Amino acid sequence: MNAYEVVTPRAVSPLIEALQGKRAGYREVHENLQRDPCADQLGYRLSGPLEPKVCGVHLRRGYRLAFTMQPPEEEGGLARVVVLYVGKREPRHRDRDVWTVLHDLFGVTNPPGNHVKPPWCATDVPDIDDADLDRFLKELRRFHRAPARRPAGDNG
Repeated sequence: MNAYEVVTPRAVSPLIEALQGKRAGYREVHENLQRDPCADQLGYRLSGPLEPKVCGVHLRRGYRLAFTMQPPEEEGGLARVVVLYVGKREPRHRDRDVWTVLHDLFGVTNPPGNHVKPPWCATDVPDIDDADLDRFLKELRRFHRAPARRPAGDNG
C-alpha cells in the first residue's frame, strides 16, 4: 500500500519521458518514493540554500532525481512527494550538471563540490510552499523553451 502520492508536474514530465530506454531505474525509485521517501539509503538532503526544500535520489547510470514534499491536497489524503527535476550528474561540466541546473532554476548558488550533505529526514522532511513551487515550475518551463545550450567552441 502506498503511503505517499508521487506527483510529477507537467513541466517535469519530458525529463521523465527522456529516461525511457536508458535503464536509469526510475520506476523502482518511483515505487520506493510511494512507500517511504525517508527510507534509509533512498535519498539525501541537498546542502546549502536548498536544504530545507529539496532532496535527491541516485538513479542508475549517473542520473539524479530531485524532489520535495507537501502535505496532502485533501484532508485524509496522502502526503505528496513532488518530483522537481531529473538529470545527469556531471560534476566536471557544472553548466549542465543536474544540481547546477536545479540551483539555477531556484535562483540560488550551488554549493562547491566538497560540501557536506545534511542528515536525511533526521528531524524534518523537505517541504516547499505552493508559491515557491509555482515559481520553480515557471522557471523550468522557461528553461525548456530556451534554445539548447551549446558547448563552448560549438559554432553550430
